[in-house]
Amino acid sequence: MDNKRDWIKAIFAGLVWFCAFAPLQCEPAAWLAPALVLWASAAKPKRAFCLGYIIGVAHFFSSLSWVLYIPVAGSNIVGWVALAGYCSIYPALWSAFCWWIFPGDVRQAGGSILSMGFKKRLGWGAACAVAWVAQECLRGWVITGFPWNYLGASQLDFTSLAMLAQYTGVLGVSLVVAWGSIGALLMFYCWREQDRFVPALLKDLVGPVALFVIVLVLGHVALLKPLAKERDTFSIALVQPSIEQTVLWNVTDVESQTERFKRMMDLSDRAVVQKPELLVWPEASLPPLGRLNATNVVKRFNKLEEAIEKHKVWRVWGSDTWTNNVPFNSALLIPPEDKFLVELPQMSWPTYAKRHLVMFGEYVPFSEQLPFLKKLAPVGNFGRGSGPVTFDLGMAKTSLLICFEDVVPKLARRAATPEVDFLLNMTNDGWFGDSHQQWQHARSAAWRAIETQRPLIRCCNNGITGWVDEYGQFHGVGELVHSEGVRMIEVPLREGPHSPTFYQRTGDWVSWGSVFVCGVLALLRMKYSAGDEKNDSELADDPAK
Repeated sequence: MDNKRDWIKAIFAGLVWFCAFAPLQCEPAAWLAPALVLWASAAKPKRAFCLGYIIGVAHFFSSLSWVLYIPVAGSNIVGWVALAGYCSIYPALWSAFCWWIFPGDVRQAGGSILSMGFKKRLGWGAACAVAWVAQECLRGWVITGFPWNYLGASQLDFTSLAMLAQYTGVLGVSLVVAWGSIGALLMFYCWREQDRFVPALLKDLVGPVALFVIVLVLGHVALLKPLAKERDTFSIALVQPSIEQTVLWNVTDVESQTERFKRMMDLSDRAVVQKPELLVWPEASLPPLGRLNATNVVKRFNKLEEAIEKHKVWRVWGSDTWTNNVPFNSALLIPPEDKFLVELPQMSWPTYAKRHLVMFGEYVPFSEQLPFLKKLAPVGNFGRGSGPVTFDLGMAKTSLLICFEDVVPKLARRAATPEVDFLLNMTNDGWFGDSHQQWQHARSAAWRAIETQRPLIRCCNNGITGWVDEYGQFHGVGELVHSEGVRMIEVPLREGPHSPTFYQRTGDWVSWGSVFVCGVLALLRMKYSAGDEKNDSELADDPAK
């Protein structure tokens, strides 16, 4: 009976945690999640790990269900199970760690929490919150990292709290939310044990509330502080073609590729007549021109480029490039006066190559040693770019992020150099159809704008095309989600050079500081455990003691 009840509690905790993110996007659920995970996993470390894993399964299998939209039969299921199963390890480790360092009898958690005293409760609650940040940090780093749906990322619309990210990164917000949640759990345990509410119980919230107030004051000050003076605006045309992923892969089908080329040209024609300063195509959107009717290709490019040269429109186009027979997922900067087909063989344009590759999407780990793994991936092995690249657009400068790179904080932090006016992300979320992945991706990416205090422009094949301001607010999205069209946006250009934020200067100090603290706590716990075992052994040898 207890096992069944524990399973129900674990699944419930995982599903409440899932509610904090798209598609439901219930922000208060994030404030409940850490407390519910601890409550549902209250047991000795081994059992806490198992219960924590069940919680993770309930959360990640539901929140990552968009993986099933990948149009590769079998591989989508394998990918969903593998990714969700792997991510579930982290809440399991967190649950086991928290109850391992618990300074009391975990079998009587409520009574132990009530009797341990305020200082011990405060210390354990803070340690659990720090450990939450540590497990999120490790999930975003181990192997290639999966920095997706961090607890703090759910609070994007809580602007005063979200502004903390320019000092700590998004995981600083996770720390605030986790500690607040755990403080409330400690108060609840004491309330339940006393069977009545007394004002003294509120002192368990002193630490979390004090931190929360400090953060809100910092956030409010940041909101009141004016941004650098606006020197101009920059007009950008974002093309969202909404091309199915199967069409992007099936490059040998002349008919579908011809239609793909026509759609890109038609949308670009619509964009250029509106006289933007920049025309952006999404990730890997350039069709395989060599397989198309050459006369038609030349005719359409000539028509488009006549208008481009007339209106002096820069182009940033997503395309695969090749170096020494190795493909790269790249972005090309094409000046207004250049003829694409004429210059294409030389490929002398400034080029950015993607650095953070997607496992089984752009490379297959251990594929040489285990060739059968190649069958699980829809594409081959891509090369990695060497570093960030700044594109000079005349009156503005931008730095590129391709695909999921906009959810990796360190990449955006390094790309947003002082001369960069805005970050530009080109992505293809068409892999995941019309699923909730697009909003999870966009809301995770929006934190880069807060962390760097630069606008983030997003151009998607199928997803959330528009831009995010320095406060994490979306602009220009409209009704374009999941459908083809052109989004015209005006991005403010501010006087520079742009000063790096505290987070850019210091890096992930909260994240790795939390990992360090957990390491110290683990060493102390092992030291005290060894001392307890020694005392028990001495008592067994000398019953007179």
